Amino acid sequence: MVATPQIADPSKRYVVDPDQIDAIDLSGESAWWEDLSLISTRIGPVEIPNRYFLAPMCDVTNLPYRVIARTQGASLLATEMLSSVALAMGGHRTFHMMEFLPDEKPIMVQISGTDPDIMRTASLMIQDYGASILNLNCGCPVKKVIKGGSGSALLRDKEVLRKILRTLRPVLEIPLTVKMRAGWDAKSVNAVDIAKMCEDEGVDSVMLHGRTRKQMYEGKANWDLIGEVVQAVSIPVIGNGDIFTGADAHRMLEHTGCEAVMLARGAIGNPWIFRECIALELEKRGEKNLPPGPPTPEERLEIIWKHFELFAAYAGRDRALVRIRKQLMAYVRGLPGSSAFRARLSSLSSEENLRSSLAEFLIENRRASQVTDETHITPQRAVGRPG
Repeated sequence: MVATPQIADPSKRYVVDPDQIDAIDLSGESAWWEDLSLISTRIGPVEIPNRYFLAPMCDVTNLPYRVIARTQGASLLATEMLSSVALAMGGHRTFHMMEFLPDEKPIMVQISGTDPDIMRTASLMIQDYGASILNLNCGCPVKKVIKGGSGSALLRDKEVLRKILRTLRPVLEIPLTVKMRAGWDAKSVNAVDIAKMCEDEGVDSVMLHGRTRKQMYEGKANWDLIGEVVQAVSIPVIGNGDIFTGADAHRMLEHTGCEAVMLARGAIGNPWIFRECIALELEKRGEKNLPPGPPTPEERLEIIWKHFELFAAYAGRDRALVRIRKQLMAYVRGLPGSSAFRARLSSLSSEENLRSSLAEFLIENRRASQVTDETHITPQRAVGRPG
């Protein structure tokens, strides 16, 4: 039996600084891309204004990062994975993880679990809270998740998964989706079979990462398999896996025929990847007025500290300082001198030191880039030519 759950009240704020969070003008900051004529899609009755989705990721897709991603062009946002048990039992931390702004819609809330009755309770709470879409996690490969039979372990127990779907579908008015992997291992790749079952049970969309559970994040995602699933079902198939650039996103769309793409690791510390996806779509159809290219050091610094301030309002400044250090490793990845800078992060214990060190690093990075650019100028351009 499930204990009587605490109601997740949409009007209640679990964040540390509700006033700052509520003051976010997300629709205004996203207007630059929402006003464009991009290829849209839908899941059930939910209209989604472009084909570039943010994947659910633990410790990443919390409210602060979702806000950043939306301003850069992510259309469908997703929460972190929520435990159906914790939510059904009224866990305060889980409510906090579920919290989203009205302007974040369309937003997908993801849950994990194996008990159909508990998952029904949690799903109805999510629906009542105002989520646009519910997502069932059948893809997480992490040991602590699969040892209880949830996540990608559900791919090995088709009847349990079927029972969950048959319990949830009749009580939900919002779209029901499934995020899954190719299968448990190379000998049991069953994505096509699972996708067909999902369609038969009334699922509105499947979201497929083209790796098996055993692969974790090694090797390559099987994009051909995503294409096979597209051909096997009539519901929208969302592709996921090995999308690290805007070009990757468009290659997956073309290679697989999937309805949309879901960006995960490629978006960590790189919210600009959504802007890159949009720019390439516009460029492909001959548009001249394109979004900006890669972020300048100044823009990178601005976004990092916007992320910090959002997280401070969300969870408090002390927690924000710890979390932003982890995010910084992703934000500066690939920049000249980033390895040395990351090595110093653990010693930067105050917000002031972190801010000044990051600013110095990005200024030096800009100078290094300018020197590199100057060394590639031809002699004629360097000395100038008569007008």
